[in-house]
Amino acid sequence: MPWRARWVVAGVWLFFMLIYGLISFPNHYNFRTAATELAYSLQIMDYHSRGHIVPRLPSMTNPWMDEQDWRTDAHASPSVLTALPFYWIGGPWGLLVHQWLLVGFMAVGIFVYAKHRTGLWQAGMWGMIHFFGMWGVTSLMAWDWHELISGIAWVPWAFYAFETKNKWLFILSWALFVGAKENFALWGVWMALLMFIFIYRRAENRKWLIWAALGTLIWFAVSYFLYKGGEKGYSRLNLYAYLAAHDPIAVLQGRDPMPSFSFLRVAKTIFLRPQLIWTLLFDTPYPEMVGVKPELHWAVLWSGGWSFVFQPIFLLILLPVYMYKLLSADPLLWGTLYHYGMEFAAMLPIAVLWTAERWKGSVWFWVCLVGGALGAHLMNISLLDSRYSKWYDPERHRWYSPKHYRSIYCYSKVHEGLQVIPKEAAVSATSRLAPHIPPREEYYHFPACKNAEYIALLRHDPNPWPISTKELHRFIDSLEKSPKWEKLWDKDLLVIFRRRQPPSK
Repeated sequence: MPWRARWVVAGVWLFFMLIYGLISFPNHYNFRTAATELAYSLQIMDYHSRGHIVPRLPSMTNPWMDEQDWRTDAHASPSVLTALPFYWIGGPWGLLVHQWLLVGFMAVGIFVYAKHRTGLWQAGMWGMIHFFGMWGVTSLMAWDWHELISGIAWVPWAFYAFETKNKWLFILSWALFVGAKENFALWGVWMALLMFIFIYRRAENRKWLIWAALGTLIWFAVSYFLYKGGEKGYSRLNLYAYLAAHDPIAVLQGRDPMPSFSFLRVAKTIFLRPQLIWTLLFDTPYPEMVGVKPELHWAVLWSGGWSFVFQPIFLLILLPVYMYKLLSADPLLWGTLYHYGMEFAAMLPIAVLWTAERWKGSVWFWVCLVGGALGAHLMNISLLDSRYSKWYDPERHRWYSPKHYRSIYCYSKVHEGLQVIPKEAAVSATSRLAPHIPPREEYYHFPACKNAEYIALLRHDPNPWPISTKELHRFIDSLEKSPKWEKLWDKDLLVIFRRRQPPSK
């Protein structure tokens, strides 16, 4: 590759990496990262740092723990061990840098793979530009740190390693991919089998895929028993329990009780009631969520999903992703927000590349590659303007808006106040504040207090989920009048309370 070409590719990579840095880092500085992901991840990292290979059930992600004495199950994510050095060096900032660098590493993987397939660095560059334009990447960086990045970043490298017969790189990339989340393990089994049966039928190293599928299936079985939650754990499999009912729609609408989860009954519904599954892939039982699922399909289509017409195998590869997202009872998974679009960000540039190869040597080759990249960016810009996906926060995403860089909270002054909380003391904090407090074993998402010795809150928090700003003010007033709590700090919109007597066990 000529030196001038290297400078062009490096310049494009640096340009988009700068944009994604401008999305991610100001969000944490301005207190927009949340307990549900970043603080949860910090607690998992803290458990690993204390020597737990299988982390204990985290206390951070259940803000109703005082009423519902369960803890969210930990994901089966050994791939996150690659983030530990970043955590040790920089805490939450280290994790955000880790995610930012892995996005860049994934983009390089797309470039290397496309260049290998076509022999053209220009094709690699447009594949990389396509990836950088995916709304899934933008939404991930506008959210928090998520464990899936430790695995999904290796998908293009796994394709590259298999096709170049680099055995050890394939083992490494595949293991990190399926080791990021338990649903990635199931997706990996499906992907490996499709690659074996349909894509690489004549490859000499085809048997690698059978070993990959078998090893991944064993890993899923082991991880399910290691991480399933225990007596007080809550499994995310419960999000699909409604499919075990005789009338799943009635369950979702609250007319019938939620049944217990059953692999057998859910599988029976999926295979014997295709009309219901088809409906749920496009429609919603919740009137307030109209438009969210169709928006996802529209975004996929314009970001390269049109290539499924020429490469239907990629639609089959993504089928488990569609089902995992759209059959969930949780609307958060349906749309284009948060980390739930990264599977499409990984596969659509590859699908467009394979489609373009049909016309290599003609103008249509470049029409496909350039058109795919431009379509992804136009879709991304459109979603930055407005979207049906609920809970879209423009200030988190719009890196080009002055509001993105402004906050009513002063980072240095808030952190000065947080120093009054002892390092190992049990603490409860609102969602935006929790990621700024060093993790510890008893680390709660307010309004859950449980055994907390300290409560830290931000006044005028615009989104103290799961309570409203008015409810937060009432909580603060109540704590100020409570004989059980004393106010230690009340400056710069930060208020900290200390329990006057030990909590009752």
